[in-house]
Parts: sequence; C-alpha cells; structure tokens
Amino acid sequence: MDEESTATVKAIGPLEQPLEQMVCFAMYSAAQATVQYYRDVLAPFGITYQQFLVLVELTLAGRQSPSHLAAALHLDCSSVSGLLNRMEKAGLVERIRDDEDRRAVSVAATDRSREIFSRLGFLGGCVPAAMNLEPGEMRALVTALHKVRDAVTAAPRPEPEPVIA
Repeated sequence: MDEESTATVKAIGPLEQPLEQMVCFAMYSAAQATVQYYRDVLAPFGITYQQFLVLVELTLAGRQSPSHLAAALHLDCSSVSGLLNRMEKAGLVERIRDDEDRRAVSVAATDRSREIFSRLGFLGGCVPAAMNLEPGEMRALVTALHKVRDAVTAAPRPEPEPVIA
C-alpha cells in the first residue's frame, strides 16, 4: 500500500467507510456469493460445499488423519469431526482404524465419492467463468488471498480500550 493510501485509511478509519469500500466486507460478500454458487452447482450431486472440499483433499492427497484434514481445510477438529460423521453416514468417506494402534484413525474417499468427484470436472471451467476472471487473474487472486489469510492469522490482536461507564 502506498503512503497516500495508508494516510487515507488512517484518516478515514475502516469503521467510517461505507460497507462497499471495506476490504473485509468485499472479501466476505465475495466469499458468500462464491459459496452460494458452489451450493447451487453441487446440489444435484447431493453434496455440500464443505463436503466438496473434503472430497477434493482426499481424492488429490489421499487417505489422511482427521487432524491433517482439519489443518488442510483451515477448520477446527470438532467441525471436521461432525462433517466426517455426516459424510460417513452418506457413504462419502470411510474411517479406517490402524491395525497396530486402534486409537489412530485415517479417513479415505469411498468409491461413491470418487465417482461423484469424477463427474465434477466441469467446475474447473464454470467457476472461473462465473467469477469473470482470466487464468492469470485467478492465480493472482489466489496468491493474494493466501497472503491475506496467512498475515491475518499471524497478526497480533489489539487490546480493546476500556469502556468508561
């Protein structure tokens, strides 16, 4: 960000800007629209957006522990546990216990989920088209969003000022 932009943000302050000018709202509303698009496209396949993400990870990276899957999805373990329970009931994943350590569990895609995944190849073309981005723009956006995610994750949280009654 250049000096003039930084000075403008400091002078205006993010809470004094209309929603449409706030970066956080732009990311939020774009994410909402994108997830809704995926919901609409995935509904005929009987899977949710989060289930789709699990299928992508398990199909491309293979069998893995629930904690590794949670890290890959940037979700907490309890959220992934509930998601995997629903997916297991739907026949989309299977939990596999380690023969040597019964406490160790891994998760794998089922034949059913691999069949669904094989029918989702069209998403590679329709999602960028829906976003109205060229391939280079899509790559730049992904890079920028990863940079933002990593920076915000690592950023210190400010101490709130005390409220005077």
